Amino acid sequence: MGAAFGRPFRRPGLVDGCAHTQCWEPEPLRLPDTGLTATGDGEGVLVARLRSEASGALRRYQSQSIPADRWADVRPFVQNAVALVAPACHYLAERLMVVAAQFVDWVVHVNGMPMVANVFHPVLVRRYIARDDVSWKDKTRRDYRSFLLRISEVAVPNQGPLEFAPLNGQSLTAPYTDCELQLLESWARGQSTSPRRRGAGAVLALGAGAGLDPWEMQHLRRRDVHVDRDGIVVAVAGASPRQVPVLGRWESLLRDAIAEVRDDAWVVGSASRTTTFNIITPFINKTDFGNEPKPVPNRMRATWLTTHLAAGTHGGALMRAAGLRKPQHLLTSLVHIPTLDTPEHRRRILAEARHGQ
Repeated sequence: MGAAFGRPFRRPGLVDGCAHTQCWEPEPLRLPDTGLTATGDGEGVLVARLRSEASGALRRYQSQSIPADRWADVRPFVQNAVALVAPACHYLAERLMVVAAQFVDWVVHVNGMPMVANVFHPVLVRRYIARDDVSWKDKTRRDYRSFLLRISEVAVPNQGPLEFAPLNGQSLTAPYTDCELQLLESWARGQSTSPRRRGAGAVLALGAGAGLDPWEMQHLRRRDVHVDRDGIVVAVAGASPRQVPVLGRWESLLRDAIAEVRDDAWVVGSASRTTTFNIITPFINKTDFGNEPKPVPNRMRATWLTTHLAAGTHGGALMRAAGLRKPQHLLTSLVHIPTLDTPEHRRRILAEARHGQ
């Protein structure tokens, strides 16, 4: 099947038995006169118009990140959308289904919109791509935007082009203010059950206190959090293994969150969980809310970064603690610190970061 999403196979022509989209059809299907609908008995009606390899790839796909009842609800519509445009795209069948399925589920089940062609309206695509409750990288957002807009062009042909903000170098989240952080601490400590208080406290302390992203939070075990009289240090594994000292403001909250957690247990989530999908956002959405701002891990991490920059933390040390690879990534946070957003400070931070590397 080949490479990851966004890396097309280059075929000289159709290849028998290949499920890759470039081998599906010579040209895309046409939008039915009835428009893009969810019509079908458990699967999209357009699937049957594709070659057998292509239709088989779409029929076999089962979403692992969407609840079964919700997936059954949107499956025919998603299949119709992918079948409509996939032959003109250079992406793997399974990856196309992943993106379309998650987008349609978000529009229909999270935002409550009807399942009609306007699901793929460019305004909704723009809202989806600009979400700040996910930890997508810029390249991921660009890939998702490209494919979803391709569907939009076919499914909603009468809509003109829509202006999108550039993604390269654009900060998609803003740090919390001190007042907002106080409200978020009240959110974490004020949950109605002990498991929710522990989970909310851990998410806030690890995000705003150590700059961890959702994937790193959910893969952290109690034994990775080292507590002594000098403070707390978190040992982060994964793609950017590192040691991160927790900011003093959040030490008490993290201590309380892990006080009754076994050494080999997960810091966030039940001890028996096995899922590798993002559990942090669903957990946050199930917590009790008041008038506090929405708890968003990316904003917590942005707050951690700006806190260190404002305090004068050495750029090289901050790069290592944040798991960053490009010094320019630090500079995107300076827009939120007007006193440091100057050529002089930018040069200093870049020099420190490059020297630290």
